[in-house]
Amino acid sequence: MTDTQERYVCGLDVGTTKVCAVVGRVDVADALAITGVGLVPSRGMERGVVVDRQMAIECIREAIRKAQGDTGLRIVSVYVGVTGAHISSVNVRGRAYITGAQVTAADVEQAVASAQDSVPLTTDRRIIHSVVRDFAVDGERGIRRPLGMVGRQLDVNLHVVTGRGSIVDNVLKCVEEAGVQPREQVLEPQATAVAVLTDAEQRLGCVLVDIGGGTTDVSVFADGSICLTSAIAVAGNHVTMDLAKVLRVAPEEAERVKREYGHAIAEEVPEDEEVEVTVVGTDAKELVPRRLIAEILQARMEEIFAGVAERLTAERLWSLAPAGVVISGGGASLPGAARLATMALRGLPARLGSPRDLAGEMALVELPMFATGVGLARIAAVDEAWCTKRGGGSVAQKTTAATRGALARVREKVLEAWHRFRAQRQ
Repeated sequence: MTDTQERYVCGLDVGTTKVCAVVGRVDVADALAITGVGLVPSRGMERGVVVDRQMAIECIREAIRKAQGDTGLRIVSVYVGVTGAHISSVNVRGRAYITGAQVTAADVEQAVASAQDSVPLTTDRRIIHSVVRDFAVDGERGIRRPLGMVGRQLDVNLHVVTGRGSIVDNVLKCVEEAGVQPREQVLEPQATAVAVLTDAEQRLGCVLVDIGGGTTDVSVFADGSICLTSAIAVAGNHVTMDLAKVLRVAPEEAERVKREYGHAIAEEVPEDEEVEVTVVGTDAKELVPRRLIAEILQARMEEIFAGVAERLTAERLWSLAPAGVVISGGGASLPGAARLATMALRGLPARLGSPRDLAGEMALVELPMFATGVGLARIAAVDEAWCTKRGGGSVAQKTTAATRGALARVREKVLEAWHRFRAQRQ
């Protein structure tokens, strides 16, 4: 697609609390102009894991439909975010001996392959993402682009992220069944960083904390590249459920109370202020102190930041974050969250990370909860991974997608019938 009007990209964030599709158009100046957002409550996902495949497929399909809007375009491919508590990372080195007079692309590939081969993997894990931190030619480190350089030995410093292959594959399969092609899988912390971090923060060194619904992603950047990727199995849903249990309200009511009256620092809330809540299972109303709500939220937020501090201590990375902490994701919108992060993380300066440097309908994605989707779309734009077809695509494409869905439903019914038959025989 060479027509500027057809240069659309789509990022798909399949999370525990929401499924978000962000569509943007790359203009003549290569700026990303947001044209549409599809946001639906997530069902069928927990901690980055598919727990109900059909529900997950329906949510993805609905998010894509909303993102398309009335543009007359049909999204056929997306960049999909990958996250979850199963994610871990390691920094490794690889080496290649330069066969010619200069470093070639083949030499770079051999060095990277050498580094990846050194990553210890169990049978259920695989490499899902890798980032070159820097190269060295004949021992001279800090080289970003070695192609064409003269030398005998090429070394690479590689950041490798591993994960459970089955978990990732199940998410990608759901995207396919929803009728779109997962063109690329991208680590969500990397996508979020593209959306919210400045080049100066990444060069100087900073910590990115993305508080999602099921997990909190932690990544550290130094010298312009990522050096730690980790996930904490405590996040926004835990905050909401704490509130629901203590106040005896439904999770939906707890989420409303959190959004409308929540605060991450209890002492900043007036002692005499009260909030009306609806008791679970009834229409009865009760008044509860707003400071109590803040105390419940603060306790769990402190646990999240304590997990971040534990990761930084274990990897000895405190000294690599002079630019401070950037918090993003839905959980970052809680008032006082950035100040609490500073209090919990040895006084490091903290700020809220929202999508930046955008054009078009920027108001649609101004909140931190949209950062990952925006970052995925921006990476797709850099790769020129155009995602749409005019007029809804060809009849053959529609028929193929419909046929795949129908066959999948038939297979499910056949398997259910077979299991019932086996159970009766036994």
